[in-house]
Amino acid sequence: MNPERSADRPSQPIEQLGRLSELANLTESANFTPNWQQFKQVCGHPFPTDFQLYVQHFPPGAFGFLTVIHPYEPWLAGDPYRYLEEINFRSEPGNDIPNYYRWGTQPGELITWGTVNGESELCWRITGSDPDRWTCVVADVRDESGEEYPGGMTELLLDVLCATGRVKSLSYLDEIRPMLFEAFDADFPPADPKTSPSGRVAH
Repeated sequence: MNPERSADRPSQPIEQLGRLSELANLTESANFTPNWQQFKQVCGHPFPTDFQLYVQHFPPGAFGFLTVIHPYEPWLAGDPYRYLEEINFRSEPGNDIPNYYRWGTQPGELITWGTVNGESELCWRITGSDPDRWTCVVADVRDESGEEYPGGMTELLLDVLCATGRVKSLSYLDEIRPMLFEAFDADFPPADPKTSPSGRVAH
């Protein structure tokens, strides 16, 4: 199910997080402690282990144009209801397109976990009851296209950041490597106060 492994992309979530931390030059954990059971109840689905580890360890921020939508972004403040509102907001454009991917919590549907410059959506595809076996989709709603990716979130991030060529729709990002990680300020106001870095209109 998962893509061929390499030294740039370890096989276990904790090892993947370590490699991602090295690329981000992250030396200290953010030590966030979300109530994952509450997030599951509010959002209607469990979360993959690698995403949970990422949220607990990484501060909100971005690898260049790559942003993981982090529940502790200042305008979300660790609130599962605000986080769900953000995710639902990002799902609306795709669900308005006939004969395209569907976003939701049913088998085969997508759940957004990140974005590329507020343009392409980085998503999980629900492939079963075990979220650690979910695959990913890079969905470009603008031209109604998408690329299936047979691994998880951190695998996809490592493939893009290490320019392995396994995520062909994002190969254009190779031209701007290295994509350094930059944490958002704790009191980060978006450049446009109405818009978040993930492209979301903030309330």
